Amino acid sequence: ILATVHDTFQAPSKKRMFWVSFPDMETTAAFRREVCLDNPADLPISCEYLDRDSVDIIDRSGRIATYLIRYLGTGDIMGYLWNVKSAIGELPFSWAPLFCDKFLHVFNNWVPEAIPSKFLNKGREYDHNCMVAVGEFGDGTLDRFMERMDAFIKKYNDKASADDVSEGGKMITYVEAESQADITALNAFRFVAALAFKTFVVGEDLQGISVDYGLPKNYEGVPPLADSAVKPLKRMRYSHFGCNVIHEDIAYALGVDTHTEHMAFKQAVEVEGGKLPAEHGHGTEYRAPQDTQKRWMNMDPLNVLNPGIGGLSYLPKYGQK
Repeated sequence: ILATVHDTFQAPSKKRMFWVSFPDMETTAAFRREVCLDNPADLPISCEYLDRDSVDIIDRSGRIATYLIRYLGTGDIMGYLWNVKSAIGELPFSWAPLFCDKFLHVFNNWVPEAIPSKFLNKGREYDHNCMVAVGEFGDGTLDRFMERMDAFIKKYNDKASADDVSEGGKMITYVEAESQADITALNAFRFVAALAFKTFVVGEDLQGISVDYGLPKNYEGVPPLADSAVKPLKRMRYSHFGCNVIHEDIAYALGVDTHTEHMAFKQAVEVEGGKLPAEHGHGTEYRAPQDTQKRWMNMDPLNVLNPGIGGLSYLPKYGQK
């Protein structure tokens, strides 16, 4: 059962978008708290977080996809191309499932960088980046946001200079999207993150897991991996920063038991007070909490809507084999 809720807001009379780069996660979280979520009347239109691994992987394996989204959008043409990709993957040849991602990875660097270098260079230089879009709705929202952002950056950079933290280190910096083309490119770059990760692991002969999870609204760190966890080759972390919903795509060498690492990561998130999954449902991959299972069983007593979901039986009326 899929329900959608639509609410219409006044279009902003003016919109500005910024790529803001930070020297550490603590400062990034302070920006979220003090600038983006300062008060409920002045929320930005969007605030998307990208770590350096995300920037590197999208640039390495997602340029073609970014250009396609940038110029074709996500409508019928992209739907047709996606169906072609799926059809190739289903051909009865051993190479078929990996062919398209191998192709995209090999030819990725044959096309120009998908976002202007003023953004990409900051993403390569800094470990933590936010893409923030702010609108003016006739009540001074945009001006108040700019005042908060300028004051925050000045406060941090002045303190960093006084403490000599900036010597050999980095200051907070931001670059503005100066045209609609810049904004479209940045949105497409962020949109293809998950696609780029799959292309990356296939192209590099790796394997990976993809997770989405929610963290408590006041949680400002990064859930640590367990001491016993296998060290990943890449930990690609990007999020809807305002609501603390995180996506992680984690790459491992071939031979690693990714199911074990996946379940260990789920436990690590839950130890920090988070919930996994967050956006995309339990599917057949995760066991749902018992009260959730009971609710589903009451809604669907014959077990015909989503057999096997959340650890439930695949059989009619939830029978056991």
